[in-house]
This record gives sequence, C-alpha cells and structure tokens, in this order.
Amino acid sequence: MASTLLEADSVKRGLLTVINDVKARKVILDVDDNVVLQDPSGIFNDQGTTARQNESYLDPVVYEFMKQEQWDKLIQSWEAQSLKPGAFLDYEGVVDLSDFMVQRYLTKIQIANERLYWLGKGSTKEATFTAAFPGLLPTIAAASGVYKVNLGKPATSMAATAIDASGIVTVSDTSTLADGDVVTITAVTGTSKDTTNGTPGIVIQGQSYFIQIASATTFKLVRNYNEINSRLVATFTGTSTAATISYINVSNVLSVLGSVYAQLDPADRIQDDFNLQVPLHVGYAFAQAQANKALNVINAFTDMKKMDYLGIPLQIMNHWQANTVLGARSSNLFLGVDLLGDASELSTVYMKPYTNDNVVRMKARMKAAVNYKFANEIFYLSA
Repeated sequence: MASTLLEADSVKRGLLTVINDVKARKVILDVDDNVVLQDPSGIFNDQGTTARQNESYLDPVVYEFMKQEQWDKLIQSWEAQSLKPGAFLDYEGVVDLSDFMVQRYLTKIQIANERLYWLGKGSTKEATFTAAFPGLLPTIAAASGVYKVNLGKPATSMAATAIDASGIVTVSDTSTLADGDVVTITAVTGTSKDTTNGTPGIVIQGQSYFIQIASATTFKLVRNYNEINSRLVATFTGTSTAATISYINVSNVLSVLGSVYAQLDPADRIQDDFNLQVPLHVGYAFAQAQANKALNVINAFTDMKKMDYLGIPLQIMNHWQANTVLGARSSNLFLGVDLLGDASELSTVYMKPYTNDNVVRMKARMKAAVNYKFANEIFYLSA
C-alpha cells in the first residue's frame, strides 16, 4: 500500500514530512514566543509573554481505485506473445495479467496522488470522490501569514484584448513569448470555457496553457497544462474581451528567480531542508537561460544544467501548478497516511476460481491528508 501513497514524486524526494497512523483528525501544533533579556534577579521574574499556539489539522480522506480487466481480451493481443505454445499453458498468463495491472495502474495512481496532494481535488480530474481535499497549493494560497508575490508585473504579464472560440488570444505584442511557453489566464471578462474534457466545460479563469505564436500580436492556446499526460488538444467555447496573461519563460526566468531570492527570509533559506519548488516549464526555461548566458562555452547547449539558484536547490515538480514558485522547508509541509489501517489496501484477484469469470480485479484503497504549519516561513509566487 505504501507504493501508492508514498512513492509519489514529492515523497521520494523528501519534500513532504510523512506522518503515519493518521486514523482520524490529527493536530499539528506550532508554538512560537519572543525572548526578553532582563536584569538579573534573585527572585524568578517571568518575562511576561504568552506563547502563541496555532493549530492546523490533518483530516484524512478515504478514496479508492477499482478496475476489472478481462483476461480473454488481453490474451488475444500482447499477452499472448509471452505465453509458451499450447493452450494448456494459458493459465500461466494470469500471473502476468496481475503484474500488468499493478505495474500499469500503480504509476498512474501515484501520479494522481501527487496531483491530489499539491493541487487538490478541484484540479485533479482523476478525483471523483465526494469528500473535500483542497490540496497544499490552494490551501497555502488562501492562508494568511504566507509571504505572497503576484506575477502581475510588466515583465511577467500582459493584457489580452480578445480570446476567440478557437483559443486565439490577442495581445499588444508577443515578442517576449515563444512556442511552447506556458501562460496562466486570470481576470477574465467573457464566457470562454475549456471543453477539452467535454461540455459544458470549465471556465478558463485560472487555467494554464501551452501556446504557439500565431502572429506579432496573437498566440494560440494549444493544450491545458493539466493535460500534460493525456496530451489532449485544447478546445473551447465562448469568447472573452479581456484577460490578464501571466508567464515565466526564458525572457524573464532569471529576473523572477532573482526577485524570489531577494525576498526569501534569510533564516529560512539557509536551512538544509529548504527548497524552491517550480513546475517543469520553469525548470526548462532556467536551463535554456543558463545556456543563453554561457558565452564562449563550447558545450553550453549540450551539457545538463544544474538546477540550483545561488546555492538554493530548485526542485522541478512534474505534476504541479504552472507559473508558480513555492519556497518552503519539508518540515513545513505534511502528508498524513494510515498504512496499517483497514482503509489502506492494495490487492489483485483472479476471479476464475470463485465466479468462473475470466477477469482480474484490482482494488487500491487509500487514506491521506495534507497540510502545512508556520505559514510565515513559506514563500508563494503565482499568477
């Protein structure tokens, strides 16, 4: 069961602090106080301050994956190639099919959990369960006390004057943009909806897209950033007359990281477990910018680039929110699980001996919760 919950990318890299045995609400308590240096006294004289105590909670949610696969269908295709000749050996494929189901779906479950932990249920299309699961980034974005920075500056944003029903966006100038950049759309005036996953669609407010430059003043929204795995082409309905377009790309990534670095609390950024987390496209832009700046270096465009900024590790997040930078210690971010509880299990069963059906059933039930503490130690930049 641990493989589904704890082999998500962030856990493997130590970006989250894992708390096991979370069977019900668990309190995360942070305590802070000031220090007062007083005159010496023979009589104990309390400094008179009150320790501040703040509670946050891990409220675990139970959800599950269930899949049934028909053996007869697979045996006619790729699975048949792994069987020895002779019908009497067909039964050996049952083990292979069970392995196939675990290997094939386990990775997808891990990716879904990664998205769920960070983005929450609202931005994880795999999540259809009823319970609320807000995710770390939306929770941090809404929290008071977090040091927040917005991308709404001239170097990282521009005004759009039109978005048509085919996803063509009109701006004053596209010279700072390039094919493959990722833009985030906010402050939308209009009826534009993304119908990539069917009608009625979702509003494009807050959505991010890979783009292609169409002209000196227009670009096309090609693919929703949340469809980075499905590779579905973006489709739209409705139009809009105004919006704000925010982006981090090769043209501004060094200045963005420089601004972030300057605003990080010195006491936090020197900690061993402090990381700057950025989405894939920002990591690519940083690598490209390093190559562009490497004058008279023969292998500038062939060597792997180091993902550090002035000594601070950049963690490239594979399934994350676009145009976002999070500065936090792993001891600020928590994942609660209950690996030994009845609500956590992974099993595959071949049903032939029990129901005479040539099917294999896979079931993965999970229990998880996420939250943070010490909001004033967290840095958050977004559109």
